[in-house]
Amino acid sequence: MLQDAPDVLAAHPHQTIIADRQYYGCAFEATLAESKLQLLRPARRGEPERAGLRLFKPLRQTIESINQIFKGQLDLERHGAAPAPVWSSACWLAFWR
Repeated sequence: MLQDAPDVLAAHPHQTIIADRQYYGCAFEATLAESKLQLLRPARRGEPERAGLRLFKPLRQTIESINQIFKGQLDLERHGAAPAPVWSSACWLAFWR
């Protein structure tokens, strides 16, 4: 991503990237530091606590809340929409007579 879009990085320096704990490694974090990016991720097993630990629980709750809102908006039954009635050929004949 950093190599494919250097203009984005140049336009927005000193950003924080929020990642899962699988994004780790000295070389990876050194590359981010050279690019003036800060990595915010939970600590892996055996690692000392990392900066920003107190932010993860409220952030996760916020993301889950937003996901539930979007799922609710997509669920037709929750906002009162009903499926369109199915008109059989007998209904159409009765209607047009």
